[in-house]
Amino acid sequence: MKLFALSDLHLAHTVDKPMTIFGDKWKNHTQLIRQSWQKTVTDEDVVILGGDISWGKSLDEALADLRFVDELPGQKIMLRGNHDYWWTSLSKMNQLCEQENLKTLHFLRNNALRFGSFLIGGTRGWLLPDDDEFTAQDQKIFERELIRMQLSLDDMKKENKKRDGGLTQVFAMHYPPVSANGASSKMSELLSEAKIPLCIFGHIHHELPFYLSSPLLAEVRYVLTSADQLSFIPVLLGENGKLRDFDNLTAGKSEAGKDI
Repeated sequence: MKLFALSDLHLAHTVDKPMTIFGDKWKNHTQLIRQSWQKTVTDEDVVILGGDISWGKSLDEALADLRFVDELPGQKIMLRGNHDYWWTSLSKMNQLCEQENLKTLHFLRNNALRFGSFLIGGTRGWLLPDDDEFTAQDQKIFERELIRMQLSLDDMKKENKKRDGGLTQVFAMHYPPVSANGASSKMSELLSEAKIPLCIFGHIHHELPFYLSSPLLAEVRYVLTSADQLSFIPVLLGENGKLRDFDNLTAGKSEAGKDI
């Protein structure tokens, strides 16, 4: 089993949201995602989708996008992004999947999911306090996200203990938990304390050298997985419980099927 990641699909099968307003690289991006995914991922694999999956504002509006993802090969682990307005309670999303026979979709919400020897946790995250646009309202949201992050990490710890610590842990976020200049945050400190070896994140759509370098900070590897930064190709994270070597990985130029 291989573990992949691809964030910020920004699908819009039902709503009018042409992504080409953000640049020509988004032209026919839905078709590019389908083609590259089918060439890269098999039904035995798992793909983490790190937020901003659908532009739909409700489950009904997002259904066509969720069906598109469900029909692609592999199991999918879905995380909320800042534009996922359709995202609701875990029970409602699971109920929709049961009603619509969406059998490959799984949701990260204050929890952890195990596939093979990989254990995946995650939370949306938020704007970091050192950002110039950070406000008092952002502080409240940031603190709530810290609580959600800890809940997921606690669930990971519990599950890993059941397996005598034999699982390879990966944490998924939408917002980066470290700043573009490499400064840590309370979120990245939690990851280091929990000894998480790999954190993937999306949200970033412009070139920032630190993020693009897949940096290692306080023993945690941070990998940017925004779809447009990866030429819409799911990036390989590891296989059979073993993480790949990220030292030579450059976002947008990665070899999705590179040997571990």
